[in-house]
This record gives sequence, structure tokens and C-alpha cells, in this order.
Amino acid sequence: MKNLSKKLLIPLSFGLLAASCSPGQTAEHMDDGHSHDGSTQQMSVNTSQENRNIESVLSSYSGLINSKDVAAMEAFVLPNGTDFTIFEGKGTNIGWADYRDHHLAPEFANEDLVFTKYDYKDYKTNVSGDLATASFSIDMAYTYKGEDKTFTRHGTAILKKVNGAWKIAHLHTS
Repeated sequence: MKNLSKKLLIPLSFGLLAASCSPGQTAEHMDDGHSHDGSTQQMSVNTSQENRNIESVLSSYSGLINSKDVAAMEAFVLPNGTDFTIFEGKGTNIGWADYRDHHLAPEFANEDLVFTKYDYKDYKTNVSGDLATASFSIDMAYTYKGEDKTFTRHGTAILKKVNGAWKIAHLHTS
């Protein structure tokens, strides 16, 4: 009896396992409201690519801070009107022009300030349609009036996909 149970149970178990993994689904299972066409795998591949695209935008933007290239930074933000906002430390700027003209330009014109490193890293991103969020660390080093300083700060970004490209809509750094 024990041998007969083993001879029947093992093949039966493998058969049930194979059936549960097969692509053929029952009508009841197909009507459960879930997609079963492989789109889940495609979605995670697309999401991974979108995450890399977002990280690339943020890395490019932060890299331009090192070179104090305001004009090139504009390519990575929503530049019109008040579409871009930034909360940096105690400062608030509403609109790219406000941030560019009243924060970045004066800061970058200061000859006593020399950036040696300003890198966003350690990204955690979330994509939902044409909006995305990212949190990250900011690794910075600079010299101010001859004194070397290094800091690790944190940031959060909201990005919007416009004409197929991710643009920064909001930054909060502290």
C-alpha cells in the first residue's frame, strides 16, 4: 500500500504543479480582473527603464551644478511660468526664472564659492503614468572663502513627462 501511494502521489503532485504553472487558464481565473497576457513583465521592464531615465535626468541636472551651467540646467526642468518650484533649505522659489535669476545666478557668480562635487545618488523612484517621484541623497563638496566643506543632504523630486521626456517640476532639498 505504501509503495502504491508513492507511485501515485509523486506523479500526481508533479502533474498538479505543472498544471498550475501552465499558460492555459480556466475561464473563472481569467475573469478575476487581473491581466494574464504577460503585460506585468512588460510593465516592470518599462518601469525599470523609466526609473533609469528619471535617474539620468536628475544626475545630469546635479552634474551641471558642478560646472555652474544654468543654461544647460534649464533643459531638465519645466521652465515656463510657475511650473517649476524648489524648496531649498529655507528658500522658496516659484518658477524657473525666479530660481535661476534670484538664486542660481547670484550663487554661481560668487567667486568665493567653488563646487567640487554636487551629485545626486541613492535614488528611490516611483512612476505613475506621466508623473514620477524620486528621493535621493546629495553628496556635495565645495570651498567657500577658502574653507573646504562636505555634506550629505537629502532631496525629493517630482517629475513630469512632457513630449516623451522627463522634466523636473519640483525639488525639495535639505
